[in-house]
Amino acid sequence: MNAGFDLRQLRYFVCLAEELHFGRAAERLGIAQAPLSQQIRQMEERLGVVLFQRTTRRTRLTSAGETLLGHARTILDGVERAVAHTRAMSSEETGRLAIAGVSVAMTHVIPPILAEFRKSWPAVIVDVLPLGTGEQLRTLETGEINIAFIRPTERAAFMQMETLMSEGFVAALPRGHRLAEKDEVHLEDFLGESLIGYASILGANYATIMMTALRRAGLQARVVRECTHTMAVATHVASGLGTAIMPAWIANIRSPYLEFRPIADLPRSIDLVVAWPTGETSPIVLDFIETTRRVAARIAPELGFLPRERPLAAPAGA
Repeated sequence: MNAGFDLRQLRYFVCLAEELHFGRAAERLGIAQAPLSQQIRQMEERLGVVLFQRTTRRTRLTSAGETLLGHARTILDGVERAVAHTRAMSSEETGRLAIAGVSVAMTHVIPPILAEFRKSWPAVIVDVLPLGTGEQLRTLETGEINIAFIRPTERAAFMQMETLMSEGFVAALPRGHRLAEKDEVHLEDFLGESLIGYASILGANYATIMMTALRRAGLQARVVRECTHTMAVATHVASGLGTAIMPAWIANIRSPYLEFRPIADLPRSIDLVVAWPTGETSPIVLDFIETTRRVAARIAPELGFLPRERPLAAPAGA
């Protein structure tokens, strides 16, 4: 059922809920006290609930009022963000972008893209958020971010995506481990080793790739701990709990407790994907995507990654 009240009434309600005094709330809103009382009474009638308990000495929220207050603040905050985002995106030279990335994107890929992008759009403010793939998909769908750097996932109608580059694997070893004596490691070398593994994570198929490769090599993996984040895996390895098969980018971190060796018989099969909203028309967003394509192709060989082979098809109607 349509409650029949508008944003102005919601603002009146939030102001009164914060002041808990009709006189102060009216003064803050720049209106007389009588119209404020009338608007609040109309809201209560249309909702069929009492929002405030009023006495001659005090005004306080009812439980229904407290419930509405949380929703009202969310609605008003969302409206303000929508207005700010719309105004920012309407400008050809200024605006704001919110981008997010998984760990390898944050440390290896986004920095040179931002440096290149700023040459063309120096006045655009870019907010960068470190988020996992699942959280990026949620915030991309809701419009909280404009661009996502994620691991591969199923296409959704709300987004377009392209593969940027692919990386391989390394063996992560505690300092002084026997396998650190080798220049490169083979899967058969993990025989009898305790492994720190990956739990199933949206977009990250490390666990599947690792277990499949070990089975093909005729090895039974002895996984002693599963983690959902690469740095958690690295921490357990550094503590000496076991070894791990990890994305190659991790070899660039510096730790006195870790050593890394390439794994010769695993393919470069971990993709990094960029995603953005279907039907996007903002010149700022579209130019950021084009800059991403250009810079990613340049830096992939420098990072030891494979450049993208082809873009993932956009959803029908995109």
